[in-house]
Amino acid sequence: MSNTQVNMEDEPDCGSDADVMSDDGLYIPGISATEPAGTTTVEIDVTKRKRRSIVWEEFEILEGKGFSDGKERAKCNRCRQIYKADSTANGTRTLRRHILHCPKRKNKGPTQMTLGVNDGKLMLRDKKFDQVWVRDKVTRLIVRHELPLIFVEYEEFRELITYIFPDYTHITRNTQMAEILKFYNLESSRIHNLLKSFNWKISLTSDLWTSITNDGYLSLTGHYIDKDWVLHKKLLKFCIMPPPHTGINICEMVSKILSEWGIDRKLFSITLDNATSNFSFVELLKRNLNLKNALLCKGEFFHNRCCAHILNLIVQDGLKNIDESVALIRSSIAYVKRSQARKMKFLDICKQLSLPSSKGLHGDVTTRWNSTYIMLNSALFYRKAFENLGLVGDNYKTCPDSDQWLKIEKLMGFLHPFYEITVLLSGSKYPTSNLYFENVWEIHKSLLEEVSHGLSFMRPMAIEMKKKFDKYWRNYSPIWAIALMFDPRYKLSFVTWAFAKLAPLDPTGIDMGNNVKSALYQLFNEYKSMNASDYEIPILFTRPGKSRTRTEFMQSVITKADNGTKSQLDVYLDEPKILFSDHDDEYDVLAFWKANGSRYPDVARMARDILAYTSFNAEPVNDPVDVDNALGNVLGRLQIERETGDWTCYFTFGLNSQVLCCVIVLEE
Repeated sequence: MSNTQVNMEDEPDCGSDADVMSDDGLYIPGISATEPAGTTTVEIDVTKRKRRSIVWEEFEILEGKGFSDGKERAKCNRCRQIYKADSTANGTRTLRRHILHCPKRKNKGPTQMTLGVNDGKLMLRDKKFDQVWVRDKVTRLIVRHELPLIFVEYEEFRELITYIFPDYTHITRNTQMAEILKFYNLESSRIHNLLKSFNWKISLTSDLWTSITNDGYLSLTGHYIDKDWVLHKKLLKFCIMPPPHTGINICEMVSKILSEWGIDRKLFSITLDNATSNFSFVELLKRNLNLKNALLCKGEFFHNRCCAHILNLIVQDGLKNIDESVALIRSSIAYVKRSQARKMKFLDICKQLSLPSSKGLHGDVTTRWNSTYIMLNSALFYRKAFENLGLVGDNYKTCPDSDQWLKIEKLMGFLHPFYEITVLLSGSKYPTSNLYFENVWEIHKSLLEEVSHGLSFMRPMAIEMKKKFDKYWRNYSPIWAIALMFDPRYKLSFVTWAFAKLAPLDPTGIDMGNNVKSALYQLFNEYKSMNASDYEIPILFTRPGKSRTRTEFMQSVITKADNGTKSQLDVYLDEPKILFSDHDDEYDVLAFWKANGSRYPDVARMARDILAYTSFNAEPVNDPVDVDNALGNVLGRLQIERETGDWTCYFTFGLNSQVLCCVIVLEE
C-alpha cells in the first residue's frame, strides 16, 4: 500500500461558512465551518475506502467514466448540481457549503437553533415548535391516563408548557374536548377502513352489568389476529344499555354495533356469562346471522360461556361447605385489622420473627372466590406470627391449631389450580384459547380424584364443586381441545391421551375424545370449502430471487397433499411435535404459525381464527399501556355523563356538542 503527496483544491465557494444541519436539525459531527481554505498538503491512502461523511446522504456518486478527466463527481439529490468528488483530490467542504445554500433545501440558520443533547452528543435543535404536534401529545396523555379535561387549564401545566414553548397558545377544556373528538374521528375512520378490508374472523366478548345507581352498561370487545400474527383486542362499544335488559333488546343493540362496523359477516364466536337474558340473546343473534349464512358450521361453535364466571360458580359452591379452619383464619385477620393498636402489635411480632410486612394480610369477599385463596395464602405466610399472637394476646381466641393449619395447607393445594387458571386466562396480550383445555382438564381430574379418594374434610366441598362442573363443562367445549391442537407441542395426541387418562374415573372420557376429533375435521372441511376471495392466502417469505421458485414448489406440495390420501390437517398432525423445554411459559404459538402457516394454508386460517378466540369475558378495565381501550373508556364515560347528567364522575367541563358515539378501536 503506497502513500503519496496530493494537493486538494477546493471548488469555488457556494456560500458563506456555517455549521451544516441535516433535515431534522441535527448538528453534523466532524464538519467545521472554520476550516482554512486553500491548498493543504497531507498524506492519504490512495486505496478506496468507505465514504463515512454524513454529506454523502445528500449526494449521489457519479462514476468518472462519463467525464473527460475520468474523475468521480457528486450530484446533489435535491437540485442536481454536480461537483468534483474524487477521493484522492477533493475534500467534502464544498459539498458541506452547498448543503447550507442548496435552493431546494429548507435550511435553518444558527440563529434559529437552540442547543440540545441527544445520546450524550451536543446538537442544535429547531427553535420553532409544532402547535398541532403538542396538542396531539397532550390529547394522548389525557386519553391514556384518563385525566380530567380541566387538566389543560391547570396553572402549573400552563406554566410548564409556556416555559418549554413560549409561543404555545393554550386551550380551554371545551377545546380539548373537541381535540379528543377529532382524535376519535380520525382513528375511527382508519379502523373502519381496516375492518372493511379484513379477511379473517373476529371473536367477540360482551358483558352487561348494573351499577349501584341502577344504570345498565354494555361493553363489546373484538379479538382478532392480524396478517403479521399479532393478537389484538379492541373495545367496540362501551355505553349505557337502556332497560329492559331482555334478550331482544340486547340483540338489537349488538346487531346495530356489528352493522355499524361491518363485521356481522366476519364473526367466529361470542363469549358471554350465564345471565338468563344472554341465552335468548345469543339464540336470536345466531338465527339472524345464519339467515345471512355468516357463521361457520351453522353456528355450532359460536356461543361460549365465560370461563372465569363458571370457575367462580364452581368454587363458590364448594366454599359453602368450607371447613371450620377457614372461618378461624377469617376471624383472625379481622381481629388484627380491628384496631390500630393490634396492627402495631402484629407488626412488632413480624419484626421479631424476621417476617417482611410487605406481603400484608388480606381479607376476602363473598362474591370473589379468589379473594379467599389470597386470604389463606397471606395467613399461611404469617402463620408463626399468628401463633405468637395467640400466646401473648389475651383477647385473641381464634388462632388455628396445628391440625387446622395442616388442613389449610391441603385446601390451598386443592384451590391452587383454580387460582392459576384464573390468572393465566385473564391475559389479553397473548393467545389464551390454547390454554383452556389443559387447565380445565387438570381441574376435572383433581375433582374426580378428590371425590373418589380425597380427605374426609375436603370431600363434601369437592362433591359440590363437581356437580357445578358437570352442569357446565361435563362434555367440555370442543373448541377448547381444537385450539390446543394448534399448539405444535400438543396436537391431537395429547387430547386423546388426556381423555384416556380420565377413563378410569369417568367412563365417558373416550367418547369425548372421539367427539372432539369429529368436530375438528368438520370445522376443517368448512374452511377448506371457502373461496379464495374469502380469505388472504398466506405468503411464503423467501429471499429475493428465489420467491417464485419456492412458492411454486410449496404450492405443488400443498396440491399433492390435497389430491392424495392426506389432507393438510393430517400432514400437520402427523408431523413430529415440538419438544417441551424449560421455557415453555414463554413459548409463542403465534410465531410458529407465522413461520409455518404457508405450508398448510387451510390449517393456518383455522389456527388464526381459533387462537384469537377467548373464553374469559372481562369487563373493560383501565390499561395504562393500551390507548385503544383507554380512548374507548373515556368516550364511553363522556357519553354516560352526558346521558345521566352526572358530570362529576370523571370530568368537570361544559360540553356543547353532539352526544358521543362510543364506538372506538384504534390500531396500535
